[in-house]
Amino acid sequence: MIAIVLAALLVAVAVLFAVRAWGVGRFALRDRVMVLAEAFGMVVAFAAASLLVDWTRASPLLWVAAVILTAAGTIGAARRFAALPWRRTRRRWSLRVVRLVAGGILGSGVVALAAVIAA
Repeated sequence: MIAIVLAALLVAVAVLFAVRAWGVGRFALRDRVMVLAEAFGMVVAFAAASLLVDWTRASPLLWVAAVILTAAGTIGAARRFAALPWRRTRRRWSLRVVRLVAGGILGSGVVALAAVIAA
């Protein structure tokens, strides 16, 4: 049961990525840094799913749905990428950099752990 819930969570994250990447409403990704961070977040989500989900118990269709949604989001992000600024002007740019670096380090650790376990 937990495998299905975690696999469905991966699909939900992929849906959110696709919606944000295509620029739907207030959820739209507003700059290139956000696009790159969200794309890396999807890599981390798939790495975590490979570690946490027992895919013999969860439907592989959930994995396929997450991959298709992520591909659709990537297409949407690629279409909008040239029109986006590199970064939005914000008062707290330094806090954003700290969050991006911390997320990058933690995410890289998850991806590395998944690679080591898979090997």
